[in-house]
Amino acid sequence: MNAPKENIFDPKSLLGGSAAVLFGIGFGTDLKITTRYLESDYPTFVKTEYLDLNLSEPVSIYFSKSDFQISDPYKSDLIVRDVYSLSDTKLRVLFSVSSRSEWRDPVSILITRPKDLKGYDFYGKEFTFRFPYPRFFGSISEAKGYITTEKLLDGRILLVGGVNPSGSTLSTVEIWNPETGLTELLPPLNQNLMGLSICRLNSGKVVVSGGKSKLGNPTADSDLSDRIYMIDTTNRTVDELPFVMQKRRIGHTMVCLNNGDVLVSGGQFKVGNEPDAIANDHEYISLSEFTSSIIGAASDFSIGIHFHRAEYDEANTRVLYFGGRDRLDQFALFSNRVYSIDTSSFTLKTLSGSFPAGRSNVTYVKMPNSDYVIFGGNIREATGSKSIESWNERNAATYSLGFASRFKNGSGISKFSDEQVFFTGGVDTYYKSGILELYDHFERKNFIVDTMMLPRSDHSAILTSKGIAIFGDSALTDARVEIYGKD
Repeated sequence: MNAPKENIFDPKSLLGGSAAVLFGIGFGTDLKITTRYLESDYPTFVKTEYLDLNLSEPVSIYFSKSDFQISDPYKSDLIVRDVYSLSDTKLRVLFSVSSRSEWRDPVSILITRPKDLKGYDFYGKEFTFRFPYPRFFGSISEAKGYITTEKLLDGRILLVGGVNPSGSTLSTVEIWNPETGLTELLPPLNQNLMGLSICRLNSGKVVVSGGKSKLGNPTADSDLSDRIYMIDTTNRTVDELPFVMQKRRIGHTMVCLNNGDVLVSGGQFKVGNEPDAIANDHEYISLSEFTSSIIGAASDFSIGIHFHRAEYDEANTRVLYFGGRDRLDQFALFSNRVYSIDTSSFTLKTLSGSFPAGRSNVTYVKMPNSDYVIFGGNIREATGSKSIESWNERNAATYSLGFASRFKNGSGISKFSDEQVFFTGGVDTYYKSGILELYDHFERKNFIVDTMMLPRSDHSAILTSKGIAIFGDSALTDARVEIYGKD
């Protein structure tokens, strides 16, 4: 051979490909190498500086650094430092990351056949990772923040109400299309509102209720809304229903049940900082009979609660509730329990396991192992939480999973893949953040991975077919939508 130091089994070369086929005949078992990362994942090895590989056979000792190559043009950005065995069937590849900017083309890691590997078929393996990157893609109808949003069955995003940069609430209803970046205005609400609750029926229609007509604490009961709207995104209609909720509500939850009716829970229903301004009850809304009624005391929370979150667990005919607070001022009690209400008997239970600290305005994500992971929220007046915690009903326990990089109020939190969640923006005590962070539940770690095109707070972040769509801000006069995606 002209180049005796080359690996003759290198599938990139004509000689290597031929040799691999020739010498592979009759070797026996086919060796497979896999990684946990799927195409939809963010490959966090770029931040943790390692990649673990699983081998189908006990041959890890045969692989060395010389069997790994990084594709152009990233050989200077992602450098292989070492390769060693974690076990007979597991390899760890250590990297040095000198640069992470503008990785818009795929990064490929090529594994060639070790020269001393005998007895197994292996013709090489190539792993390709595509990294997300931020860019502007289209816009919404106007600059605004505090928008109530819902992802529709066809992947488009419904936007309702909000607050413009001058501090005025809005009646706007629109649909933004992630495939085109374009938005379409629907008829407006009959009043300007922010902070509505929203849910989507199985039919695809969307129900919104409550909210308030002014930014800041209400000064009159009439600032709070008791109205209910039905939005038909197919026929492009927005209708106020001919009845109202039993109570005006802001900071309440609303769940669309599988029978076509709606369950409303908690919320502030009148002016005041004291706990008696916060509801501890539930309303059952019949959309077929146009009625709303307060459910009996067996369903009541032990305290008034608002700015909580609800999860419809349809398989177990119940609704789960996370977080919340019992008043508006600095003396508020923040919930650290998980409650459930049975949607047949409407009895409330306090489930086993409590979080280390109570908080409101949380975001929850259910992971494949049935952990509910809780992100963000407030732990006292105007103070955000960095804690990442999980609750597992099967184990009747909660777990601390670390922390975000900094306190952030008004952050957008969106699931990115099965076990990965993004934090976007927010206010870190005194300044608005443009940081993008990734929590990886497999590794139980949080990483700063990128920056947004614009710092934002009081915004929305929703996973779409193009990536995470990031839009809105109560102070920015920019209506553009950012996409953090892979194409």
